Amino acid sequence: MIERKIIIGLITNTAFCQRLKDIWNVRLIESSTAKRIASWVWEYFEKYGKAPGKDMESIFYTKLKETKLPKDLAEEIEEDILPSLSDESLAEDFNLEYNLEKAEKYLNERHLQLHTDTVEALRQEGKIEEAEKLIKEFKPLGFILASLNDFILSVDQMKEKKRPHPITFIKPWLKEGQVTIIYGNFGTGKSLLTISVIYLLGLIEYDGEKCEVGEWQVKRPTGCLYIDGEIGQVEMEERIRQFEWLGKQATPRKLKVMCIPEYQLETEDSFFLSERRNQKRIINWLKENPIYKVVVLDSVSTLFGLIDENNNSEWNNKVNPFLRDLRALGVACLLLHHSGKEVRKGLRGASTMGAMAHNVFRIVNHTSKSLDAGEAWFVLSKDKQRAGGFQFKTFALHYYQTNNGEETHWEVTDTN
Repeated sequence: MIERKIIIGLITNTAFCQRLKDIWNVRLIESSTAKRIASWVWEYFEKYGKAPGKDMESIFYTKLKETKLPKDLAEEIEEDILPSLSDESLAEDFNLEYNLEKAEKYLNERHLQLHTDTVEALRQEGKIEEAEKLIKEFKPLGFILASLNDFILSVDQMKEKKRPHPITFIKPWLKEGQVTIIYGNFGTGKSLLTISVIYLLGLIEYDGEKCEVGEWQVKRPTGCLYIDGEIGQVEMEERIRQFEWLGKQATPRKLKVMCIPEYQLETEDSFFLSERRNQKRIINWLKENPIYKVVVLDSVSTLFGLIDENNNSEWNNKVNPFLRDLRALGVACLLLHHSGKEVRKGLRGASTMGAMAHNVFRIVNHTSKSLDAGEAWFVLSKDKQRAGGFQFKTFALHYYQTNNGEETHWEVTDTN
């Protein structure tokens, strides 16, 4: 009943939408049907700044045409829900303050319930430290930030806080909440390197010698989300399968992939991470799946659709808000990017890209690489590393397939 009232308010009352926007999150709606309608309404509100009102019916038929709604869901909305909502929306006795109070109370209850469920899931998986951390970080919806005085500190006060150091996922460079850029020319092996690294993070047994990439070692396994804007599902599946010889991944942290080419083809919805609504969709997924602490963006150019990569404002307005959200969640981010025309001159694009990253790694083709052999052989060096810099040594990796073509292995080689 309360979810129905919330939907009515969102459809008919702009003030209701405006007052809820600071605490709104569609995942707090429990009914799958109500959740679907609410997402359409909110998409309309964010675009036009008002409740859809009588446009709701045309929104439904547009979505029915554009997306593959299950037949039973489409019939339920068309025959049972839309007509009754239309009748109720004509009523003039919608009490804004009363319904806002009820909606805020309900959404906070759902927020607490989902948080409790997540904590319990972590506890059952033996992730006690993560569960305790999540409990300490809980805030009710609409939580008002503390005074700035709480965050303007002397060195002694910072010491008193005793904040824990970021969790290291892969020694010495992949750490909680940090951004790493991996760049090079097309075809050098950026995606292959990244897939092999994040596959290791999901393994049940990850501490063997075969799981080392040079001097890189997994110290804390975690789930990884790979957002692919270039390759597509068929090639991604083939590439991931090449590393299954390393062992099985733990079910809670199996590598997950979102391929934008298939998403756009099947939904006819262009998906750019430069749009804030799409950033929030990814952030919400990560909140619902807190075991996933690494996100790969492959690549910056295709996923964000930057008009001018050399313009700092493009990066600041379209990319940085998403990276700040990831950092707030303690999610590490790997950005895959292309080099300039002369790779040895550095990263392509605006200077702010390198400034905000914790690590910037460059890969260039090895002089002995054979294009005819279809191999990936490159030298990996650093342009920047904020922490553990002396632990990073330039090295070369040679990726090669077994004779049957079913496995991809790697070896560390000389750099020239």
